[in-house]
Amino acid sequence: MRRLTVSLAMIGLLAIIPALIGFKQESEPKAATPAPAAVPVKAGPSFPEIPIKEWTHQPIAPPDTADFLVGSMAFVNLTDGQILVDKNASERVFPASTTKLMTALLAYETAVDKNELDKDVVTVKQSTLEIPWDSHIVHLAVGDRLTVRQALYATLLESGNDAANSLAEYVSGSTSEFVDLMNARSKVLGLTGTQFKNAHGYSDPEHFTTALDMAKITYAFGTYPELVEIAGTYEYEAKFVDQAGDLKRRWWYHLGSAVNERSIHYSELVTATKTGYTDESGYTMVFLMERDSKQYALVTMQAKSGQTFPTMRSVEQIAFGIPHE
Repeated sequence: MRRLTVSLAMIGLLAIIPALIGFKQESEPKAATPAPAAVPVKAGPSFPEIPIKEWTHQPIAPPDTADFLVGSMAFVNLTDGQILVDKNASERVFPASTTKLMTALLAYETAVDKNELDKDVVTVKQSTLEIPWDSHIVHLAVGDRLTVRQALYATLLESGNDAANSLAEYVSGSTSEFVDLMNARSKVLGLTGTQFKNAHGYSDPEHFTTALDMAKITYAFGTYPELVEIAGTYEYEAKFVDQAGDLKRRWWYHLGSAVNERSIHYSELVTATKTGYTDESGYTMVFLMERDSKQYALVTMQAKSGQTFPTMRSVEQIAFGIPHE
């Protein structure tokens, strides 16, 4: 019994010797806590700064003037920031192909930033041509390679939905990402009643604007003389290559007759224009005007056939004293 007691004492002594002489007993290793995974933050788009002053109402005629035939319109002195005519100009409307002013604005800004305006960097893909069957097109084909300037002419003159998509894919890689860019640009411009769902303006219940918002887009568009020149040109010859490298030659003509000197609707005041029409939108039109070194935007929406140009002539008469003929 004595031997057992001694043995147990020796075992206890051996157990505490490491602690007495300073040895550290090893503990069970703990699993390292993983560092939180780094989540990449996508930077928001940046745009060229286009200062725009707050607009004030300085009406030159009441909105119910009999000769203002269209359903919604805005006439704005862009230089001085004065809304001269406001007829339902804050009401939601469908813009139709006047949408392409925003598309052209973003494509132009991108091309200038990259020094690519006259480089054949716009390539038509199969996805470019995925548009409604009854879209207005300029008959681009898969593999066609255009310069950005040529695609701008096709978009703004002939209002090709295929051309608009080609610009969208040039800028963003896909039309869906380009739509995000359009909406981001809208916020920067201070648009409060606009939402885009496509790059060309084909009717969509969630694709809308207001006449005043479109006037602000026109203001931004009008700050670029090259864009004004393109959208104010009646005819343009384009030479580009197809998928095989063979030369294509096309003549494109402006659908907006206000810049056609041979048309009864021609106006010396109009420096650029953009047309639009769908069954849902009615006839839509944007006129960029210049008088006495000041820029003006006339936006007409929800027009029936034969209402747009008489309304334009009435504005010219009231604002500038130009008589009807």
